[in-house]
Amino acid sequence: MSLFKTSHAFSVILPLYKPSGNWANLFLENIKELNALIPTETTIKYIVVYDGLPSTDITGSFEKISASFSNISFLFYPKNMGKGYALRHGVKIADTPYTLITDFDFPYKKENIVELMNLLIEGNDIVVGKRSKTYFAHLPFKRKIISRLCVRLQKMFLDLPLYDTQSGIKGFNNSGKNIFLQTTINRFLIDTEFILRSSRKNCSIKQIDIELESYVEFSNFGVKVIRTEMNNFLKLLYLNSTLEKSSVL
Repeated sequence: MSLFKTSHAFSVILPLYKPSGNWANLFLENIKELNALIPTETTIKYIVVYDGLPSTDITGSFEKISASFSNISFLFYPKNMGKGYALRHGVKIADTPYTLITDFDFPYKKENIVELMNLLIEGNDIVVGKRSKTYFAHLPFKRKIISRLCVRLQKMFLDLPLYDTQSGIKGFNNSGKNIFLQTTINRFLIDTEFILRSSRKNCSIKQIDIELESYVEFSNFGVKVIRTEMNNFLKLLYLNSTLEKSSVL
């Protein structure tokens, strides 16, 4: 794994909603582990976006964290809007040449994050994680079926350069950032919309294999979430036809 040879700046966007357990200490431990892999001349800004109105306990915890770490920002808004909305909210204020998005609990190996950073520095517009067989083995049955179905539908109806679009880790330069801010889906399929829009703009998209951390535990999806995502997929089909027409023109 190559190291960065000059100074660089990254923003890491972390969506958050109703954390449980010893989340604050685990968050700081994850940041410490990642920072240990990054050269000292490279800077990282962490932007945590709470999807809705946080409790006083959560805001209090981040007040303490922000007091000790000037590179950690905490944002929120009045109403729960969905992961996609939270990500756009964070990406919008990112002011570095490179932006990463991942889950708040850092479920992927820190070495994967460093690899992603290196590939952005090398000139790729967008770098996307590809979930391994081990990843899918950890998924609850319902989420496993939904993930496989999502890949199948994309292969059938969307002409994409890659079909595993739903991993929770991605990185992009400012060209990718501009496209990410054009997305409209507020929930999980924002990832697929982003790749769809990016491919139609002929962005360079690199995919890397990713592995889960040993502590990761997945929650399951409810029926309401599944229904919402199916409606969002229909929106993607319409968007795809619109983008194809505009490219012909």
